[in-house]
Amino acid sequence: MSMIVIDNQTVHYEVFGRGQPVLFLHGWMGSWRYWFPTIKQVAERYRAYSFDFWGFGESRRKKTPESIQNYSYQVIRFLDALGIDRVLLVGHSMGGMVALKTALDYPSRIAKVVTVGAPIAGSSLSWFLKLTYYQPIANTFAHTPWLRRFLFRHFLGETNDPAVHEILEDSLKSSAITLQRSIASMLHTDLRPELARLTVPALVVHGGRDEIVNPNQANLFQHVPLAQVVVMPKSRHFPFLDEPEQFNSLLLGFLAHDFVAHSHSPNRDASLASAVNARPLRP
Repeated sequence: MSMIVIDNQTVHYEVFGRGQPVLFLHGWMGSWRYWFPTIKQVAERYRAYSFDFWGFGESRRKKTPESIQNYSYQVIRFLDALGIDRVLLVGHSMGGMVALKTALDYPSRIAKVVTVGAPIAGSSLSWFLKLTYYQPIANTFAHTPWLRRFLFRHFLGETNDPAVHEILEDSLKSSAITLQRSIASMLHTDLRPELARLTVPALVVHGGRDEIVNPNQANLFQHVPLAQVVVMPKSRHFPFLDEPEQFNSLLLGFLAHDFVAHSHSPNRDASLASAVNARPLRP
């Protein structure tokens, strides 16, 4: 376990491997830990980093309110603190929204961006997550550990990670205010008007059976030249746990190869998607 202080607030992070830096960002109610099976594969070729957002996992929040904008700022401050000029950025769910926001606002710091199950518009979140926008419900949820464990275990799906207990315990470490504020920020964030100014090569991955974020978010990149979109039909909200071999092949292929812009034909993602038997979603 490594700790660093950023803006007088403790940030827990982990680092593995050597090479070009790749930073993994976790989603709502999670921590760096569920990325570990993917990180192990990536660390064979890259230097893989992952941290806990302020208020989640082992990272403590003292003064910075939980928001997509502030978490994007945390990414940049983390890179500054570790002396990293440019990074390959990979984010899941809320972390995917943060990753995309960071690539839009700080393109000189992001070499490539990967979003997995990310809400581009907050309206795409499931009804359950929307309920935690209301403080009484957030309080009840935060103070009912068995319910948090049960739901997060359900969201994880059929993972083979032997440390799933650690993942579930980390899901209990965020407070009601952190849960509520982060959901509120996602609900009030809409990156659709900003997609046209994306200048960083992007891989957009969604699970076709995702019940947390509507997979129709993949359709929003139809006219974004630097984005390649893959929908993994068998996966739910955690494609990297549901279909790890296929996802890792997809991710490593994207990270390793020079990006070639595709025309916006129905088959523009075919070469990338073939490795995972994926398909674009239709409107």
